[in-house]
Amino acid sequence: MSAFLERLDEAQRAQWAEIHQGAFWTHLRTRGLDRDLYVRLMTEIFHYTRHNSQNQALAALKVMSDRLKLLRYCLHHAYEEAGHDLMVLADLRSIDVPTDSIPTSRPLPETQAFIAYLYRTAAECDATARLGYSYWAEGAYPFIEDLLGAMRRDLKLQDSQMTFFVEHSTIDTAHLGAVKKIIVEACTTPELQAGTLACLETSLYLTGQLMEGAYREYRRSAQRR
Repeated sequence: MSAFLERLDEAQRAQWAEIHQGAFWTHLRTRGLDRDLYVRLMTEIFHYTRHNSQNQALAALKVMSDRLKLLRYCLHHAYEEAGHDLMVLADLRSIDVPTDSIPTSRPLPETQAFIAYLYRTAAECDATARLGYSYWAEGAYPFIEDLLGAMRRDLKLQDSQMTFFVEHSTIDTAHLGAVKKIIVEACTTPELQAGTLACLETSLYLTGQLMEGAYREYRRSAQRR
């Protein structure tokens, strides 16, 4: 099973390498992060994070008590994901961004595709498939150091204004250990492992597209000024 975890790590590294070559990350590294790009990104993060508890709970519906550890994981993790979207809104309000309209705003097409993919995975695949999303999401922090650094450097944000990332990262350290444990216990066949790997690769790819979409809209807005 350690070999499968290494396959997940390799896939995660490869997908992040592609993301880091994209327009969003290139801009971040060469020109930094300004308020408008930050708000656009955080708005899309709010939209997909808002659904994480629901699609995780949906994945549990097909899991019966003969797979009790997996069922407990899905339900417990669904509960623990609740409220993370509210962290996003609190962080935006801390820099005086009005947030009343964000919950009713329309997510970008890339964000809608990401949300829909997670619901489809939860509804149609074995519950172990969604573990691929959890695996990279709970261990993403080494790959977003440039973003966190830009938030502190360019926007002068304090940790108290970065609760989604900073407090979330503390929570996710424990979550990653739980994800690895349930993967070892539940992904017991090549078919189940293939589903987990596919979800990791696809959901992380779609997250990269979400970032690209936020950057595209940022550029369009800048060109209209």
